[in-house]
Amino acid sequence: MWKVAIAISLALTSVATMAAAGNAGDVSRGRELAERRCASCHAIGEAGNSPDPLAPPFRNLYRQYPVDALRPALLKGLEVGHRNMPRFVLSAQEVTDIIAFLHDLDPCGKPSSDDEAMARCFAPAE
Repeated sequence: MWKVAIAISLALTSVATMAAAGNAGDVSRGRELAERRCASCHAIGEAGNSPDPLAPPFRNLYRQYPVDALRPALLKGLEVGHRNMPRFVLSAQEVTDIIAFLHDLDPCGKPSSDDEAMARCFAPAE
């Protein structure tokens, strides 16, 4: 009986792990999407100013919003208070990839021995 329970438990764990891996965002695809769809207004790298002064650099978004909280707005299509921001439609996977990219930009979201990264984590937004 225990062997059957353990086998079922292992099978369910494997299925859950595969499902979670299938839903994981791809940082490089998220960066590519940001370069194509967002970089005309937003700075998307770890340095530099946004081309549009009203558009916050992506590297600072985690200071303004919990990054995962952006998911519903990105899925629905962002509407902001200025007319320069185009309304756009992204697939669920594209949103997941962009969220993964935004998490990757967040120096506070990953362990680091890089003093500069940690300083950016706690520095005031630009």
